[in-house]
Amino acid sequence: MSVNPVTEDQIRDALSPFRADPARFETAVSARLESARIRHQDDPLAGLSPFLRGVAALLPLPFFTGCKTGETVATIGPATVSVKLLGYLAFPAISLFVLLGATIFGITKIRGIQRRNHPKLGDDPAINEAVQLWWRQHRWPAGLVFAGTLTLMWIGATWLLFLFYIISFGVVLYVLASFARLGLGNRQLIGQSCMMGLVFLGQLAGSFAIGDSDIHFIDQHVIAAVFMGGALLVLACYAIDFSRGASRQSSRNRRWAWAALVAILVVPLAAWFLNPIFRPATPERIKTYVESFHQAPYSTASWHLWEIVARWAIESKLDPDLSRPRRLLALEISGEQNPFILADAFSVGLIRVEEIVLLKAYQAERKSLFAGKAKQPILSLSQKAWVIRASVLLDNLTVAERDHLEQQLLATLDDLTDRFDVLDASLTVTRLLKEIDRPVDPARYRARIHGWLRKFQSLTGGGFQLAGGFKQYPNVPTGSVVSTSAAIELMKVYGIPDGLDLNWVRSFLKPMALIRLSEEKWIAAVALDRLNHLPGVRQPTWLEWLYYERSLIAALVLVGLCVYATLSSPIRQPNIEGIREA
Repeated sequence: MSVNPVTEDQIRDALSPFRADPARFETAVSARLESARIRHQDDPLAGLSPFLRGVAALLPLPFFTGCKTGETVATIGPATVSVKLLGYLAFPAISLFVLLGATIFGITKIRGIQRRNHPKLGDDPAINEAVQLWWRQHRWPAGLVFAGTLTLMWIGATWLLFLFYIISFGVVLYVLASFARLGLGNRQLIGQSCMMGLVFLGQLAGSFAIGDSDIHFIDQHVIAAVFMGGALLVLACYAIDFSRGASRQSSRNRRWAWAALVAILVVPLAAWFLNPIFRPATPERIKTYVESFHQAPYSTASWHLWEIVARWAIESKLDPDLSRPRRLLALEISGEQNPFILADAFSVGLIRVEEIVLLKAYQAERKSLFAGKAKQPILSLSQKAWVIRASVLLDNLTVAERDHLEQQLLATLDDLTDRFDVLDASLTVTRLLKEIDRPVDPARYRARIHGWLRKFQSLTGGGFQLAGGFKQYPNVPTGSVVSTSAAIELMKVYGIPDGLDLNWVRSFLKPMALIRLSEEKWIAAVALDRLNHLPGVRQPTWLEWLYYERSLIAALVLVGLCVYATLSSPIRQPNIEGIREA
């Protein structure tokens, strides 16, 4: 088969009719580019999809795009049901995280920003007019958003609130990211607005009793520190870039402003709310508290609170130095000799054998203790407990006397009703029976003790009172750390009642920055330790941790969205001369 090759010139001649004229091609391309430039100048959102243009029609565009669009640009988008729904989902985030900050910063600041960022629009009040128009058009829905935010914070439904804002902010980010791809937006405006939204939520989280009626292992006021720290992070995200073009004096002033913000707002607040987490009640700190007890400002109450912690420290073999408490006790012995204080002192071994002779009422009280019938309940058990402990310390109880006391103590336990502080009284009887070598039979009283534990646990909170603890009296709405500590010690002897969720108790005993500032924080710490060492106790799983701390996780996600929204907005190119003149 013969081959007749075609020359290059022949190929070129054959294709010449299809060759484009270079001059005409260049002219056509230039015309197309100029047409696109004009179209983009007239409508910067031309590159958006019809769906996004429809959503953008519901937003205050001059604010989002830095005065590069008018309010009527996006109105040609299709106003379908899905478009409107997406726009309405963005409404809460726009109200709180965008336009709230714009309103607070005011028209003067906005115009100053625009003069630096967009010199040609230096006198154009478009942003302020767009914000005011948006508020006028949506003042009632926006009012409902803020009212709903306050209400959900007040009732403690923070998880639903934050989830709602996360969804709403996701829609706003969807639109902002599309604007950014077109070179539209203003990082400083978006950053300032996000910062003000976080500050607003941080103030609410620090002011209201959030999470009081739910299970949480971390103090929910930590959320306030998260929001305030997020506000500072957002501030750094948008301010650092601008400072690159600022004068040296302006940068110095800005650094002073940041330092003032950190010192006055973020650092003290974060230190306050995070203190229980970063400075927990460790055994060493508890030991120091026990050793430092040198005064009882509330007399018997102070002694009883201290006794609970001191007894734990001794049982945990921390070997605390009790010289200061002994000196305080010496003043009591030389004075009034309060029987409640003496009972607490004997409980932790403060009184020595040779000091019992100094107790003026011991012989008379001991005689009256055995004067009654064996099966007669002991009246005012808290006032008689010290006499029994003094006799145990002297080791002068006969077998018959121990039997007599056993019957009296069991009769006392049988006589208890839920009209009294039954948890503390039951614990006192249980401990005294053990101290006289007549330990209680748990099986005999388990059903009764378990019934009281179920009845006295409070699962309602509010007003800075946590749910999950045990009440001192049945008509008291919320629990106390003292009764909760007694309940946990009872569970060590009588077992954990069926159906009683210990995670509620853990939530009640968690370290608190706002309401656990005195001796109660130490009682809560030792009670929580006793709870975690109950026989057969189950520790919460990591999935339970994630579920119970969903509000905190949602707050972190919300802060992350604000940071992303700020960083995703285009960095402005400051006019150096305009900055110097300003």
